[in-house]
Amino acid sequence: MFMKKTPRGQNKVQGIIIVMSSQTPRGVKRVRVVSKTEDNSSSKDELQKVSKKRLKAAPTSIPTPTPAAVAKPTIVARKLSTDSPAAATLGSLPLHGEELPAGGFSYIPTSTKLTCDKIREVLGKIRDLNGDETFESEVETHKRKVVVLFSYLKKLNRLSHLYCKDSREQTHEQKLEVDDLHLQLQNLKYEATYLNKEITNCLEFKSQHEDIELVSEEDMYSHAPETVSKPEVSHDDEHQKMLSRLHWEMEERKSLAKQQSVLEGEIGQLETEISSIETRLGGLLPSLEELRRATLPLQESLGVTIDKDREERELALLLPRVLYVLFTQAKAYAQVQDSSLTVSIEGDLGEAKAFLASKDKEQSDDDSGDSDGEGREEGGGRRKKRRKRSKGNREKKDLSKAYSLAVVLTFSIKDIGSFQVTINYLPYFTAVCASVTNLTFHSVKEPPLHEGSALLFCLTDGDTGRTSPNSIVRLNIRKHGGDIFSAAVRQNGFPYKWVQKVCGVSDQSDSPAPSMPSSEEMAVDKEPQEFQWLNDPQMELCAQHLENIIKSLKRRFRAQFHLVSQVTSLGKDDHKIAVGPEDEQLFHGNPASQLTKWTTLSHLEVKTFLPTVPSLAVLNIQERTNRFFLFTLQLEQARLVGIVSVGVAYPTTPPCFAIKIEDNDTTESGNIQTKNIEVEVNMNFPNSLAGDKYGRYLLCRQIRRLQECFELYIAHKRSSGRVAKMQCSVRGKGRLLKLSDT
Repeated sequence: MFMKKTPRGQNKVQGIIIVMSSQTPRGVKRVRVVSKTEDNSSSKDELQKVSKKRLKAAPTSIPTPTPAAVAKPTIVARKLSTDSPAAATLGSLPLHGEELPAGGFSYIPTSTKLTCDKIREVLGKIRDLNGDETFESEVETHKRKVVVLFSYLKKLNRLSHLYCKDSREQTHEQKLEVDDLHLQLQNLKYEATYLNKEITNCLEFKSQHEDIELVSEEDMYSHAPETVSKPEVSHDDEHQKMLSRLHWEMEERKSLAKQQSVLEGEIGQLETEISSIETRLGGLLPSLEELRRATLPLQESLGVTIDKDREERELALLLPRVLYVLFTQAKAYAQVQDSSLTVSIEGDLGEAKAFLASKDKEQSDDDSGDSDGEGREEGGGRRKKRRKRSKGNREKKDLSKAYSLAVVLTFSIKDIGSFQVTINYLPYFTAVCASVTNLTFHSVKEPPLHEGSALLFCLTDGDTGRTSPNSIVRLNIRKHGGDIFSAAVRQNGFPYKWVQKVCGVSDQSDSPAPSMPSSEEMAVDKEPQEFQWLNDPQMELCAQHLENIIKSLKRRFRAQFHLVSQVTSLGKDDHKIAVGPEDEQLFHGNPASQLTKWTTLSHLEVKTFLPTVPSLAVLNIQERTNRFFLFTLQLEQARLVGIVSVGVAYPTTPPCFAIKIEDNDTTESGNIQTKNIEVEVNMNFPNSLAGDKYGRYLLCRQIRRLQECFELYIAHKRSSGRVAKMQCSVRGKGRLLKLSDT
C-alpha cells in the first residue's frame, strides 16, 4: 500500500501491489502478480521509486513453496519488473510466463488460510513496533510484506473464481453428454413402444372374412376342385384351409354375380313389359268410369248399391275403432233383422285424413323424443330437456270439436214417421255422444211433444247422460276442463252409457281406451278390419246391447207418436177424449162431465199453482224434459182443475195428475178424498191396464177415469142416487171412498 501526503497533512493511498500465494501438501501453485493503482493521477515512476525505497529494508523470510511440488502451469501470471522491490519480496511466487502446479486448485483453501494467518502476524508486529522510531525500517519492511501478502491473497481469490469457471465448463460438458445419452435412450424407448404397438395391432387384426358367412368346410371339400381346396395341405394347416375357403368363396360369389346380372336383365325386360301394360290399362280408366256412370240408372232400378257400398267402405276405414264397431254391428243387424234401419256415415273425408295424419305425426315425434332421452340416460350423458309445446299451440286446437266422421242410424217406421240418431266421437275426451235429428211424424202435423234429444233421455235406468260414462272420460274432463266438455256436449249430444256400450266401450275403469286407425289402415285396398275382429270383446259387448237399444228407441218413438196424437186430439175445440172400442168395458157408460179446457203450461207457470194445488210437489216439476198441461172438467156447477205431467219415459212412466175441485165457492185440494182420486188415476188404474205397450190411449183413458172419479165424488157429496152404491174402504175419520161399484 502506497501513501502520499496531501497539502492538509493527510495521507492518501496511491496504489497497491498484491502477491497471492499459498502452500499445500502437494506443493505451491503460483499465480500472477496484480498491480492496481487507485489514483490514476500518480505516475509509474513515483510508484517504482516508492517500491524500491521500501523494499531495501524488507526481510526475505516469506515462505516459498518447494520446487518439487511445482507442475506445469495452467494459468499465466502477470509480469513484474525484475528490478522491482516487490519481486524480491515475492520470492518464488509464480511470475509472468510461469506455469502453475498441475495438481489442480486443491491447495487454494490451505494457502488462503496460511496467508491470512501470516497477514495477521505481520500486522501484529506492525502494531507492536508502531510509534517507535528506532524500528521504523522494520515497520516499513513489514508493510511491504503485508502488501505482498495481500497481492498473493487476491491472486488466490482469482484462482478460486477460475476454478469455479473451469468446474462449470466441465459440468456443462458432462451435462451435454448426459443429455445426448438420455435423448438416445428416449429414442430407443419410442422405437420399442412403436414396435410393441405394431405387434399388438398385428395380433389384434380382425379380417373382414370373420364377419361374413363363408362356405362350410364340407361344402368346399365336396364341391371345390382340388386346385382350390388342396386337401393334402389344408387338412393339417389351418391357415391354408382358410385361404382355400376364401378362394372358393370368391369363386362362388363371382358365379352368383354373373347370375345376378342375368336376372337383373330379365327384371328390366319384365319392368318394361309391365310399364307398357300399365300405360294401356291407364288408358282404360276413363272408359271404365264412363261405363260406370252409364250403369248408375240400371243399378238404381235393380236396387244395387255398388258405388254407395264402396264409398261407405272407404269412409268406414277412417272411422275410430268405437264408431267402426258400431257401424259394422248395426250394418249387420239392419241387413239380417231390421230392414227399417239404415246405417250410414256422414262427414268430411278430407278433414278426417288430415286429422289422422296429424295424429300420426304427433305420435312419431313423441316416440323419437322418448328414444333420444333413453339413449342419453343409458350413455351417462346429460339429459336434454324436451321442448314443451307452447300454450298457444294447445289453444289453437278445438278440443270440443268432434271427429269429422259420424255414424248415422236412420229409423223409418211405417205409417208413423222417421228419425235419425247421430253418433259422434270426441277424440280429446275419448267419449261417444248421441243426438236425435230429423224427427218427423207422417200423419200428425203437430211437432213432437218433446225435443228430439229427449227421446234418448233415460233410455236405460237412470242414464240421463249428464254424468261421465266411465273413469277414462272423467280423467279427460279433469285434464281439459269441464267447460270445454259441456260445449262439446251441447254441439254433439250427451255421452249416454248405453251409447258407450253399443260402441264396445265398457263402463269399467280398466277398459281399454278406443284407438284411432293408423295411416296404414286408411288404405282402401287393405284387408277388411272386421275379419280381424270376429272374436273381439268390443264387438261382443256391442252385440249384447245393440238389439235392445234399437228396440227401445223404436218403442219410445211409437209411444211419442201416440202421445202427440192424443194431445193433439185433446187440444182441439171439441176436446174429444179418444178411447178405443175395446174400452167400453172399462167405463160405465158415457161421462156426464165435459172437458172444457186443455192448454200447455211452462215450468214457470206450473210453479204459480203450487199454493192452490199442493200435490204438484209429486210431479217433479224441476225436470226439464217433462211437459205440463192444464185442463178443466165441468160438471154442472162443479169444476175440476188439473195439471198433468208427461215424461219422456211414456208409457213406462204414466202421466201424473194433480187436481183441485171447486164446488159452490169451495175449493178442495190435498184432502183425503182428492188424494184418493189422484192415487187411483196415477197408480191403480194404469197398473190394471195391459196390452197397450205403446200407450196408444193411456192418457185419454186416465182422463176418462178421472171423469168417473170426479162424478162419483160430486154425487157422493150431493147425496145423489148413485151414492148408495158406494162404500168406504175403512171406517172412521180418515175413510177413503171405494172408487168402484160393488
